[in-house]
Amino acid sequence: MSRRDRGSAGRRRGAAALALALLLVSAGCADAVTSGGDASGRTVNPALADTPTATPTPRGGFPAGVDRGGVDVERVIDAHRAALANGSWTVGFTRTVTGPNGTVERSRARVVANGSRTLSTFERIRGDDRLASAHWSNGTAAASRRVDWEGAVSLEGRPGEPGVPTGLDPTGGAWLYAAFLDVDPRYAGSESTDNGTVTVLRGEAGRIERSGVPDRTSVRLRARVDADGVVRSLTLRYEVFLGDDPGVVRIELRTSAVGTTTVPRPGWVDRALANASAGARGPDDGAGATETTDTPGG
Repeated sequence: MSRRDRGSAGRRRGAAALALALLLVSAGCADAVTSGGDASGRTVNPALADTPTATPTPRGGFPAGVDRGGVDVERVIDAHRAALANGSWTVGFTRTVTGPNGTVERSRARVVANGSRTLSTFERIRGDDRLASAHWSNGTAAASRRVDWEGAVSLEGRPGEPGVPTGLDPTGGAWLYAAFLDVDPRYAGSESTDNGTVTVLRGEAGRIERSGVPDRTSVRLRARVDADGVVRSLTLRYEVFLGDDPGVVRIELRTSAVGTTTVPRPGWVDRALANASAGARGPDDGAGATETTDTPGG
């Protein structure tokens, strides 16, 4: 592949990642969505977090892309990706939508990575209905498992096609970019944590209009960046209209287990790869690629 072709492919992957991230952050999980929190239907507290008061200056200086004059979001996210590159980490994403009568939808996404090994999971819950998917790769093969709204489970194996799902950024960088977009974050001090001192960023917007998703109002963002440039946490809260009713969306992203994450190999991976190998031999030789007996969480 030529340098020009590689550059074009990289731009297409970047555009796909941002498009998926915008769907996740602004409208809901595209592949499936989340769940965190309890099932009591309690509304979200508008406060971003109960956190200690930020101190004036980060110890050891500012992380890349941050200074007292402002925040360069692209540099912050580039530094986040670079700090995680070729290492191991866990990135978690949760999204809760509440309306006047309680929780409307819950979503969750999680990526665990260690070098070329990744496992990503997505879940979307609306009342008693659930949509879910998972994707595993070890750098030489990949497999996926999906659960549709009716509870049917399907497997797909790709023995010779490693990689992550189209549009997924394993570092969470695309999700972060979509959350920061149009919020104009600024330096807001520093805090001491169990993992060292972090730089605090805050942003807000009265109204954000973007084609294809509901307008967001009363937007509030808070993020914490460590000395290595890793965005350890981000909380985004905004208000929307759910049809004619007002609603509140709360999004949280967290990066954890940096340097200590291991990637499991779920039991369904071997079945998915076996199905793919059987299918390659011919229709009379292999098992089907649809499961009906597993529980959705398998």
